[in-house]
Amino acid sequence: DFEELKQQKLTEGYSPKTVQHILGTARHIINYAIKNEYVKNYTNPIANGSVRMPKVDNAKLGFLSKGQADVLLETLKQRKEPMVYRLTVLLLHTGARFSEVASLTWNDVNFNNRLIFFKATKDGNPRHIYASDAVMDILYELRQEAKTKLVIPSSNGKQIEQMPKQFQEIVDELIPDNKEAGKYRITTHSLRHTHASWLAMSGLDILHIKEQLGHRTIQMTLRYSHLIPNRRDDVIKEIGDKFNMTANAVVISLI
Repeated sequence: DFEELKQQKLTEGYSPKTVQHILGTARHIINYAIKNEYVKNYTNPIANGSVRMPKVDNAKLGFLSKGQADVLLETLKQRKEPMVYRLTVLLLHTGARFSEVASLTWNDVNFNNRLIFFKATKDGNPRHIYASDAVMDILYELRQEAKTKLVIPSSNGKQIEQMPKQFQEIVDELIPDNKEAGKYRITTHSLRHTHASWLAMSGLDILHIKEQLGHRTIQMTLRYSHLIPNRRDDVIKEIGDKFNMTANAVVISLI
């Protein structure tokens, strides 16, 4: 039954990660029932390997070009509701996860040093991120409106659970065939992927990208390595040129 449920959800278009969460929830429920003897002589099929979790392949994900990002931000900025625009700027310019931005408090923001502190989570390491001018502008606006300890709370003052649906609607309108792009579809998480991709294309080394994103392992960051400009050929050429210059100098001195 759970194997059929897994296949059904995947066929319906749910992402492998979402299906993992569905099966994981069912696994916890069954484990709780077994532990508290609501059921007896029963083996959890999701825990014993009978049902395998779907594989999640995030190695290749879509990201925004600079031009697409500019158009998206300008479109969002013109909307009457500023929350989506502000969230998009914060996510795009920090590379943080949505949950990390949503849980930010004013104690995590250092206006003097322009640093934002993202706490450790089960998925990521703690880190300080430098705030760009665009981020600082948003933070100053939010501080003037602040009514809670959260940097960007929901309308009822509580933590935002997910990106407002308007974001995806606007992105799908701006980017042709985005709905049919599969794993390359631009979504909220693509803002984090875009930030990392831009860092890589700018030549930032993989270890610094890892620190910026708060990845726990280097393997998670290596997906961006192919975007880092390859200077190997240039370095080899430089070595060869220096060798030739030295060799010529030696020949001249001998003559």
